[in-house]
Amino acid sequence: MGYNVLSGNVLLPGQLLADGQVSSSAFVGDGKELEHVLKITSNPDQYNLTTIGADAYKLTGESNLTFNGGTNTLTVTGEVSASVGISSSFFIGDGRFLTNVPVRGGIFNELTNNLAATTSSIAVGGSTAPDHAVAVSGAMSASLYISASGFVGNRLHISGAVVYHHKTSTATMTASVDDYYIGMDSTAAAVELRLPDAAVLTDGHTYIIKDEGGEAGTNNITILASGSQTIDGENSLVLESPYASLSLYCNGFDRYYVY
Repeated sequence: MGYNVLSGNVLLPGQLLADGQVSSSAFVGDGKELEHVLKITSNPDQYNLTTIGADAYKLTGESNLTFNGGTNTLTVTGEVSASVGISSSFFIGDGRFLTNVPVRGGIFNELTNNLAATTSSIAVGGSTAPDHAVAVSGAMSASLYISASGFVGNRLHISGAVVYHHKTSTATMTASVDDYYIGMDSTAAAVELRLPDAAVLTDGHTYIIKDEGGEAGTNNITILASGSQTIDGENSLVLESPYASLSLYCNGFDRYYVY
C-alpha cells in the first residue's frame, strides 16, 4: 500500500523505505540509524570538547570553551596544552610564565613599583639602537653598575654611551625624583635648589648640580635639604665659585651626602 501523504502518528513495525525524501517537523528517537546526518563517528577520548562521555551521538556546549563571533575572541577557561607550538601575532599579558622563549632585548616582569626582572641578558648598542646610545629619562640608581655589555652577576654592562636626564633652571626650583643632571643659572639673581624629602627617593639616588651660568661667585646658588634633613650634616650648602658643581647621593631615608 502506498500513500503520498501521511499525517498524525505513524507507527511502523519494520523499515520505512522511500525513493524520495522523508521529512517531518520532528523525529522521535535517538537517530542512530539515520544516514547522511552530521555526527561524530569516532570519539577515542571521553574528554573531547564537543561530546559527553564516549557517546558520539550526543553533543554539548562546553562552558569552558567559548567563541564570540562578533569580536572574534576564543576564550578558554583553564590551561591550553599543545604537543607542538602555539603561534599568534601577539600575546596579551606580562609573559611572566612563558618558558623556552628566544629573547632579543629581554622580557621584563614588574616585581615591585620600581623593580623589574628580565628573562634574558640585555644587549645594548649595535645597529638596532639609535646612535648606539642608551637614553635614561629619569635618574639612575647608584645600585646600577655600568661597564661593558650584558649582565655579569648583578652588574649591567653597556657597550654604548649612556645619556642621563638633564634639566636647567634660571629660578629657584625643587628637584624631582626624575632628575639627574641639574644645571642652575644664577646670571640674573641668586637661586635655590631645594632637594625633595629623602624618604621619597631610593637609597643611592644621585644628583649632580652645576653652575651653568658661571655667576655663582656673584649670585650664589644655595642647595637646601628638606625640613630638618641634612647634607653632610648641614641643612644647606652654597655654590659660590664660577662654574662650581656638587655631586650628592641620598640614603633614601633622611639625609644626603657629598661625594
